[in-house]
Amino acid sequence: MDTRKVQITGKSTYVVTLPKKWATRSKLEAGSHISIYYQEDGSLLLKPPGVKSSNKTKKIKFNKELEHIKRDLVGLYIISDHQTIEISGNDIPAAARREIKDLCHRLVGLEMVEGDEKKIVIKNFLDTEDFTIEKGLKRMSSLVYLMLDELASAFEENDKELCNHIISRDDDLDRMFLLVSKQHVERLNLKKPSKHDKQTLVESFYYRLAANDIERIGDHISKISLHFSYISLPQEVLAILVDLCRECQSLFMDSTEALRQSDSDIANNVMGREDIFNKMLISAAQLPTEESIELIIDSFSRIKDYASNIAESAIDLSQL
Repeated sequence: MDTRKVQITGKSTYVVTLPKKWATRSKLEAGSHISIYYQEDGSLLLKPPGVKSSNKTKKIKFNKELEHIKRDLVGLYIISDHQTIEISGNDIPAAARREIKDLCHRLVGLEMVEGDEKKIVIKNFLDTEDFTIEKGLKRMSSLVYLMLDELASAFEENDKELCNHIISRDDDLDRMFLLVSKQHVERLNLKKPSKHDKQTLVESFYYRLAANDIERIGDHISKISLHFSYISLPQEVLAILVDLCRECQSLFMDSTEALRQSDSDIANNVMGREDIFNKMLISAAQLPTEESIELIIDSFSRIKDYASNIAESAIDLSQL
């Protein structure tokens, strides 16, 4: 780390010299313009002329399992700012190209623009200028609310077809979760945030934690829906499951509201209702049924735990 002494010229101009090695490496000369970014911790980020957003290409060899390549693509989407990804190989199967194209559809902004046996080219057209982590979390919360609402309706009407619709919403939830994750990483890299993004890095961190909890809640709703689509339950059991679903919905919405408002009172109320919910779970688990509902009870319990995690994050934020 270099240190510099602040000098004052005239009555109100503060002057700090730049490190010579940095100035030389950055090819600065008299009259060069340096971009100055104000960071929320009070520090400054200096960028010399010519430093632009990365437009480099990431090259990947198609020499390992397809699932490994797909995981690499998701990682690149979240962590890197590459505008182009090229996958090359001697013989890329048509089935693999289709799977990679489907994956791109699940990643907001990615598009496979070229694909043959020798090479796949993926472009990143994502513009996050008008997107904020707060907007992403709100969208995720709305999706989970709808999924729980539809799950309660599926129980009430014993509608197995509705389960497929609920499961399909989980793909939209995953897309939004990855986009929130990508936006959070950009904040950590000290990139200029969206002009609409008013969150601090601390708030961004807790919202990213909450997004992970919301994504997991969506997974458990899908798991319940899938299991329910294969079993038959008596009406009295379905009525109990409706009550559990509605209570989960209430706990979840209160926890996310507590997070948005950084309200510890709402958050503590959510956590104070855990004992009542646990008693509901125990009662439901003891119901006599020909079909096992253990998986459903366990998933409802996990949803409650994730809602409590979000409430705990809200309590932490309320201390700022």
